[in-house]
Amino acid sequence: MARILVIDDVPAFTALLRMTLETQGHHVEEAHDGLSGLSTLERESFDLAIVDMMMPGLDGIELIRRLRARDTHRAPCIIAMSGGTDDFPAAFSLNLSAMHGADRVLYKPFDNSELTAAVDELLAARAA
Repeated sequence: MARILVIDDVPAFTALLRMTLETQGHHVEEAHDGLSGLSTLERESFDLAIVDMMMPGLDGIELIRRLRARDTHRAPCIIAMSGGTDDFPAAFSLNLSAMHGADRVLYKPFDNSELTAAVDELLAARAA
């Protein structure tokens, strides 16, 4: 199916997303900070990137900005994610990320059905 990169600084969370997406038949790789995620995206081709907004070093907003500034024809679809809607900085970051190129936004905690629905929708649009 699709090649997906999950970028989040919480290894247990990336492992959970990986397991969910691999169950759907996708090939999933993990990066545990923004710099390694960006490096992986520059070296390899992915259909979709799932990017946490709040990470040490290179945060998700800057990662998305840099990714969209380069060859947008080759760039993957992007799902931005961060803490719940009660957190004003997280909600602000997600709104800003959407303006800078995220295709979808998910607020943590989200369930597997929300994740798989967003992934399926973006991959279907990409294939069309």
